[in-house]
Amino acid sequence: MNRSRTVLALMLAGPLVGVSGVGVAGTTRSFRQTTAKDFEEGEATGSMVLPLGEVAAGMKPVRVPLDAAFVWSTVLSPDGRTAYFGTGDQGRIYAVPIAGPGPMVARKVAELDAAWVTSLAVKPDGTLLAGTTPGGKIFSVEPQKGAVTELAKLGTDHVWAVAHDAKSGITYAGTGGPGKLFAIDAKGKTRLVWDSGDKHIVSLLPLGDGTFLVGTSEEGILYRVRTDGHSEALHDFEGDEVRAIARVGNATYLAVNDFDKPGESAAVPGVVPGAKGTKITLTAGASPVSAGALPRPGQVKAKSAVYKLADDGGIEQVFALSDGYLTALLVDSAGDVYVAAGTQGKLYRLLPDRTATLAVDLPERQALCLVRTGDGFLVGTGDVGGVYRVGPAPAVEATYLSKVFDAEFPSRWGQLRWSGSAELTFETRAGNTAKPDKSWADWRKLESVTHAGPQSEGHVGSTPARYVQYRVGLVGKGATLKDITLYYLPQNQRARVTEVSLADAGPPGAPRTHSTTLKLRWKVDNTDGDDLIYRLSYRQDNEIVWRALGGPEPLTKAEYDWNTESVPDGRYVVRVWVSDEKVTPRERALDSTFESVPLLVDNTRPEIDGLTASPSLVAGRARDDASPITQIELSVDGGDWRPVAPTDGLLDQRLEAFSAPLPALPKGPHIITVRAADGADNIASARVTLDLR
Repeated sequence: MNRSRTVLALMLAGPLVGVSGVGVAGTTRSFRQTTAKDFEEGEATGSMVLPLGEVAAGMKPVRVPLDAAFVWSTVLSPDGRTAYFGTGDQGRIYAVPIAGPGPMVARKVAELDAAWVTSLAVKPDGTLLAGTTPGGKIFSVEPQKGAVTELAKLGTDHVWAVAHDAKSGITYAGTGGPGKLFAIDAKGKTRLVWDSGDKHIVSLLPLGDGTFLVGTSEEGILYRVRTDGHSEALHDFEGDEVRAIARVGNATYLAVNDFDKPGESAAVPGVVPGAKGTKITLTAGASPVSAGALPRPGQVKAKSAVYKLADDGGIEQVFALSDGYLTALLVDSAGDVYVAAGTQGKLYRLLPDRTATLAVDLPERQALCLVRTGDGFLVGTGDVGGVYRVGPAPAVEATYLSKVFDAEFPSRWGQLRWSGSAELTFETRAGNTAKPDKSWADWRKLESVTHAGPQSEGHVGSTPARYVQYRVGLVGKGATLKDITLYYLPQNQRARVTEVSLADAGPPGAPRTHSTTLKLRWKVDNTDGDDLIYRLSYRQDNEIVWRALGGPEPLTKAEYDWNTESVPDGRYVVRVWVSDEKVTPRERALDSTFESVPLLVDNTRPEIDGLTASPSLVAGRARDDASPITQIELSVDGGDWRPVAPTDGLLDQRLEAFSAPLPALPKGPHIITVRAADGADNIASARVTLDLR
């Protein structure tokens, strides 16, 4: 993956396509947020979610519009009063004042003869040095008058990084297509310092001692390079590019991207793969992103990581994104490292303890370049191009908006309890649409707020509804929200039995056998998820009197095995009563009943009468008082059973006449046996003796 591919990735990137509820069903329930993952489902404005699960006052971005598709590069003026930004795809440079009265306004400084201003540096006198692509040119720009001079044409496709050495007056440029390091003097004379042997040099950091840290693409190697061309490889990564470099104390932070490569050949059995560099490790909780290279069309997926490389060579991964690439690194006045993501428009703060915090979430998808300004920084974005001034949020502007909580049913709201700063200000609103709209009630402050030690609470005054949302203002320096619980009482829902059936007597294919036990089973629509109780009763189909079934204690499972030996044969209706009174106060408990279809109780065997046999025919009648005859079979002399058809051909009545031909039999006595089964699998048999002479 080369840097030119990353540019195309930014152009082709598409849009990127949230607390736990606890409590006993039927009574008070609660929504709770306590982890970073919980809070990240909300919207932080001028605040940030810390790794240990706290919301704290943070950074606030203020947009400075400018006319560009992408803001690729940035540099600060020598006096620190102005930041310059290089843009595409019209190759312009803009100036943005760091401070001053009134709103910040971007001023167009110059428009270059190139599509993209991909790198910027500044000379001590304020002159800008702009590297461009395509064409591999460096321009000298006078920022006040806008005068533009082509300083050098390097004979490469791209200029990805520019640095100026004030002591020698030499400008150094890292290029792509191929990846080389050039030195350019004040008159534009160029000299090749070092050939990386890679496709691109995408990052360049002067160390102030005549050496540079250089990051390459597509091999993803970090080098130390001297101005005399001597180089030393410091670390090799399995990823595609070392996209950005920053120094903090005695350590170097590196942003490394590893782009997906469609069509990359799979491992061949028996072939030992070549050696690879340090691999990005993705862990649970890793957060999402490189801009700079032009990826192949349609290729934008990547994983990425930030590494901390100690001066003694020890290396440690301190941050990773499972889906996204990184674009820039910046060190603030406190020594914390900020990393920009190029596919989700997010900025993360990396602390020395290796924890990462989402510091800023920009509306644009791509955060592409960073420059420090006092207690904050400026961010250049893509899709759409713009500049954001990011600084500590004023106390009155740091807020956190929760996700919309779904109580599933219309509910009454109770207390909202939180841990954190006592001076936090809470408001809630509620409505009956999943997405807040004009039908929702207005925001209302908590009522009767009290504070007791580290915990505070107040009553939610919002009107009863299905959905609720809260908003908190983090007032005062150091204000934090650590934990929140919102209690509610949902409208009780009636459980309903929807079907009563009989369980199968045995596995498929098993012989049919009669049982006096009806295995009653019923399905229940239990929307609340309550622990339910059941009571059963029964009556004969032609009666109106219900009799209790199942004993004095209610059932707790949706099943009952009914031994029917003590009731006469016939058809019975079973009624199931269901209630949630076990877990719901009596005044709110709900119940319902369901009556089954008539169920057959038939424990009496059928009868076979009038059985006669002649040399060629056996005949008779099968009769049952409770259910139709379902099977008639014949056996001669203890042989196999074979089916017998009734006279009318249909087994559908309680009385079925039958006759069946007999096979040719030898002389002598023979026993003819007939058996019949009814609808309850009761079986009867009869026999007749036939003596052939």
